[in-house]
Amino acid sequence: MNAAPQVRAELDLPEGWEPLDWPGTIGGVRHRVATRGFTPQVLVTLDKWPGTVDAAQAIEIVRAQLRQSGARVLAAEELGGEPPQAELRSEVKDGKGPVRGRYRLQLLHVAGDTLVLTSIATCLRTQEPAIAADLDRILGSAKLVTPGSDRA
Repeated sequence: MNAAPQVRAELDLPEGWEPLDWPGTIGGVRHRVATRGFTPQVLVTLDKWPGTVDAAQAIEIVRAQLRQSGARVLAAEELGGEPPQAELRSEVKDGKGPVRGRYRLQLLHVAGDTLVLTSIATCLRTQEPAIAADLDRILGSAKLVTPGSDRA
């Protein structure tokens, strides 16, 4: 008996990046080159939040989670679009250097609840300038692929 097909995330794959499977995620990519043992990556999760959550509320929820984890929130903005999107940028200290995080949220309103497709990019602060355009492309490309859906 085969397991039922699962939803997954589809991401652009710029030159120098490769697919990454990580437990608890529905998709991901990582850079092929590490710096001081740290490999930039983008991982995608799918969560269900009760009720209809708008971008401003989503920002406050994730901002609180980041602060609770010890991260410093550098910026947060509503990106608009359909589905509605928001992005937060953070930094946390790590043994390899300051780690930058970008959290791109897509808010999918379904049956009175909100499915949150979160693309999480992490890299060292020193890596960010060299891969910023790639991260923009990857984060902007994330989409949810469901069983039987057509690929674009």
